[in-house]
Amino acid sequence: MGHVITDRCVGCGVCLAMCPVGAVSGDKNGPHAVNRQLCIDCGTCGRVCTKGAVEDGAGRGVARVKPSLWERPVIDMGACYACENCVAACPVGALAMADEALDLTLNYAVLAEAKRCVSCNWCVTACQFDAISMEGTA
Repeated sequence: MGHVITDRCVGCGVCLAMCPVGAVSGDKNGPHAVNRQLCIDCGTCGRVCTKGAVEDGAGRGVARVKPSLWERPVIDMGACYACENCVAACPVGALAMADEALDLTLNYAVLAEAKRCVSCNWCVTACQFDAISMEGTA
């Protein structure tokens, strides 16, 4: 359904800079807005907002969370079938296969770019084998 930036926005631009798909627009020191057609519902805008100005699609406020504490995907190598669905689903390119040269029976997905991950949960949804869970880093 997408996130919404409320009138509490002060136009700091952090959400604009952090949105992985460019769904946030606005001018510095002016109100920002989320283009709901572009929004992937990851919540990054809300987790970085210092003013609590972002609500989810249900109208609930999104709490600020330091990026270092965001949940990250944890992949169970034994349950991974190397189908690459999670890699394809990741909107920020944070996942990759362990080694493209490996036979599929030996390969598995890995969180290759942890700093890119926006905790959107798309990899979990895309995994048909329940090989991915999201866990906090704290």
